Amino acid sequence: MDETTVTQTPPARDGETPPRASPDATTTEIAQALDEWYSNLGRQYGPLTRPQRRMLRLIGAGQLLRVGDLAERLGLTTAGATRMLDTLESLGYASRARGANQTDQRKVYVALTPGGDAALRAADAVYLARVSEMTRRLSASERAQLATLLRAMLAHGEAGR
Repeated sequence: MDETTVTQTPPARDGETPPRASPDATTTEIAQALDEWYSNLGRQYGPLTRPQRRMLRLIGAGQLLRVGDLAERLGLTTAGATRMLDTLESLGYASRARGANQTDQRKVYVALTPGGDAALRAADAVYLARVSEMTRRLSASERAQLATLLRAMLAHGEAGR
């Protein structure tokens, strides 16, 4: 069997959960490298933690979002997203308000504050500096190839959702 083939496990018996396909060696190597890369980037980017940065990036993207929308996009429970938003709000990075032009005044939307924008820019600068440091030993063509492959992975991942 060549190493790019996903090996299949035997089918499940009645009443059992079907087994998952075992990843091939290359997939395992990619997963381990991505996991290590992610760990090496760190948990704190300037004033923001990794999850806070992700939330503020979504809030700052220009779409009207509610807490439930943030939770769904970040893979959190609504309660978890609410707790994180409470923290960001107490830091002055985000605010909640009812939509003035919305027909349903019960809907509360989240917005990025000027302080949140500044914190996000600072966090992005730290993040980009770390990515730059971690990729500095790659040639320009290797960095371009890596960017192309990562974009392709993301595009295929979005199509599969």
